[in-house]
Amino acid sequence: MKYIHLKQIREQLRQNRFFTFLSLFGVSIPVMIVMIMIVKVELSINPGGPEKDNDQMLFLSRTKVRMEGDRAIGYVNLGIIEKYFSEIAPEGSLAFSRSTLTPVFLENEVLDVPIRYTNADFWDIFDFRFVEGSHYNHEKVRNKDNVVVISRNLRRKLFGMQDAVGETMELEGETYRVIGVVEDVTSLALNAYSEVWLPYTIKSFKSLDPGEIAKSAGGYRVTFRASEDWDFDQIQSDVERVRSRLNQINGEQAEILFGGPAPAAESYFRGFRDPETYEGNLLNYLALAGKALLILFLPALNLMSLNLTRIQERSQEIAIRKAFGATRKRMAFQIMGENAVLTILGGLTGLMMAYGVMYFFKDQIFAGFFIRNADQATIQINYVAFLLVMGVSLVFSILSGLIPSLRISRLQPAYVLKGGEL
Repeated sequence: MKYIHLKQIREQLRQNRFFTFLSLFGVSIPVMIVMIMIVKVELSINPGGPEKDNDQMLFLSRTKVRMEGDRAIGYVNLGIIEKYFSEIAPEGSLAFSRSTLTPVFLENEVLDVPIRYTNADFWDIFDFRFVEGSHYNHEKVRNKDNVVVISRNLRRKLFGMQDAVGETMELEGETYRVIGVVEDVTSLALNAYSEVWLPYTIKSFKSLDPGEIAKSAGGYRVTFRASEDWDFDQIQSDVERVRSRLNQINGEQAEILFGGPAPAAESYFRGFRDPETYEGNLLNYLALAGKALLILFLPALNLMSLNLTRIQERSQEIAIRKAFGATRKRMAFQIMGENAVLTILGGLTGLMMAYGVMYFFKDQIFAGFFIRNADQATIQINYVAFLLVMGVSLVFSILSGLIPSLRISRLQPAYVLKGGEL
C-alpha cells in the first residue's frame, strides 16, 4: 500500500511539472541561503590555514579599563603581555601580534598592504605553509632585525614569479629584507591574516611602569595555545590571576577587565563588544537559529499556497477517489507525502546549489563581507547542520499540508462532481 502511495505521489509530481518546479525552487533557495549563512559562520570560527588547529587555542583581543567617570576599550597592552603573560605561559605557548595598514609603492600604483608585527613564537603556534625561506626567530626579534615574511600574492606583485628571499622592499621609509614567503591567508583568520609579517620589536610602544600598564588598553591580539600541562581551565585561571594583580596595582583608581581568553566560537561572537556586556554564546546561537527559522518558514507558506491551488484544480479527481472509498487519512497522507518528497528533493538541491555557489563564487560572496583571500578558506559540508535544516523544513512542510488536508476532509464528492467549488 505504501508503494502505491509513493507511486501516486511520483505520478502527481510528474504530471504537474510546473508546480513541481515552483515548489523545488521555493524550497531549495531558502535552504541554500541558510547553508551559506552556516558556512560563513563556521569559516569565521574555524577558517583553516594557519588557524586550522584553533580548537587548541584561546584568544584574548579586548581589554576594558574602567575609571571614575571614564573608560578605555581596546586590544591588549604590550606591557601586560611582556611583563605578565610571558611569565605564566610555557615556552612556545604564547603568540601576540598587532596589525595595521601601510602603503607599498609599485611602479603604477600604491597598495594599502596589511602588515602584522609578531613575536617569534607566533610562527610555532600558527601553522603557516612556507613557499620559500623561513620565519624570523627569537634572535632576530631581540635584535630588531629589519626582516619580513610576505605572502605569495604580495611576492607576485612585487617581484613577479622570481624567488623573493634575499630581495628587499620598502615599508614606511625603511628597507626590509625578505626571508620567507607563505601561502596567502584568508582575512577570516583574524589572528594570523596579513600580507607582511615582521618582528614586533621593530616598532613597539610600551611602558613597563606597572601603574601605567594596569590602566591602559593597547593594540595587540593574544593567543594562548593549550597543552597537556596547560589546559584551557589553567590558562583562564592564570590570566584571571594576572588581572587580579593588575587591579591590586590600580587600587580604587581603576579596574581592568579582559574579554577572554576564550575559545574560537566565543571570540568570534564577542567581536568588538564591551567585555562587560557580553552575555554568552547562547543568545548568539538563538539569534542565528531565529534567522534560519524565518528563512525556512517561507517555503512552507509557498507550499501551502501552491497546495491549495492544486487541490482546487484536482477537486474532481479527489471527489471521485473519495466516492470510491478513499479515506480522509489517505488523502491527507498523499498531500503531506507530496510536500515531504518536494522538501527532501528541494533540500538536496539547495545543498548542492549552496556548495556550488560557495565553490565557484566564493570570492564574490565574501567580498560583500570585505573578506580577502576567501579562496584560501576550506569549505566542508556540515552534514549535522544540513540534517537539522532538513528536519526543520520537513516539519514546516508537514504543517503546511494541514490546511489543504482540512479542505479535503470537508469535501463533499456529490457537490464537487455537480460543478461546485472546493
